[in-house]
Amino acid sequence: MRTPLHAAHLRLRARMIAFAGFEMPVSYSGIIDEHRAVRAAAGLFDLSHMGEFEVSGPHALELLELALTNSAARLREGRAQYTLMCAEDGGVLDDLIVYRIGAERYMLCVNAANLPIYRESLMALNSRRAEFRDLSPETALVAVQGPRAAALLGSLASFPIQAVPAFGVAEGKIADVACLAARTGYTGEDGFELFVGAELAERLFAAILESGGAFGLKPCGLGARDTLRLEAALPLYGHELDRATSPLDARLDTFVKFGRGFVGESALLAQHERGPAKVLVGLVTDDRRTIARQHYRILSAGREIGAVTSGTFAPTMERPIAMGYIGAAEPHAPGTKIEVEVRGKAVPATVTALPFYRRPRRTA
Repeated sequence: MRTPLHAAHLRLRARMIAFAGFEMPVSYSGIIDEHRAVRAAAGLFDLSHMGEFEVSGPHALELLELALTNSAARLREGRAQYTLMCAEDGGVLDDLIVYRIGAERYMLCVNAANLPIYRESLMALNSRRAEFRDLSPETALVAVQGPRAAALLGSLASFPIQAVPAFGVAEGKIADVACLAARTGYTGEDGFELFVGAELAERLFAAILESGGAFGLKPCGLGARDTLRLEAALPLYGHELDRATSPLDARLDTFVKFGRGFVGESALLAQHERGPAKVLVGLVTDDRRTIARQHYRILSAGREIGAVTSGTFAPTMERPIAMGYIGAAEPHAPGTKIEVEVRGKAVPATVTALPFYRRPRRTA
């Protein structure tokens, strides 16, 4: 499949790859160059492969409270929250963001690869028949991320977009294109995700790209998105999150609100009482050059104690970083010495605190 911005990526000579059933740009000028643009100024991303569902009506909140680990009842209109969907055994089916865009109207932004899971799970739970619409085919998603993102979009918006708070959402026009603008992202930087009609996506993308030059903006692909999210220690489904992993394993306890009867609550409550079997940690290889990749074994004195979930070269730190799970009974405090098995060789490494990168406080 192709997003509405496919032709724009080809004109920009992006390097394209297959991802979640779509042909997507992995990079334009290079992953490190794009990564640094987001950290220093701004980056423009096509995220139109993501899925969007609308749940509305008098039973909408009831469905979300049953399906999701975080409590949507806490959401005011014009606000968003991170949450997860679990199976009965507490394993993660996926993570997502919920936006409350009306009194009885919510939008869910979900991972493209798991769209069928969402449809099936929500429909199975929807006994009270909340209104449900799959908005994915008609919706494109463009993200502008970085310390200059708000200033750039402020120069194009017909509404006070810079006043939108973190995890806030507002409707208005940007470059004369109607959008739903959410102050959310997946890079560890300030920024916005702009939901727009698919037929208007290319017009919006081009306008932001044209005006963005003065702000240091660059188009960015999935490669930089991955290095940025890993520096910020943001989980990725299929890596830090999967059916064999619970939100408690992943240190996402704050997004689990007990006492509501959501799917998987009993299993998670039991795990909360006995403690998780594994814990997510950050690690760095001591030689500063070996990259610990997904599935590499984590060792302690030659004994396997866990596995790497994500690893990359971090442009901001200028060294390899990784995340992985270690058995909860094993020493895992920051500073603990471990090894990573790389091509049959045990490479010394050190457990480190997460996140690797935290953005400095800046004004827009």
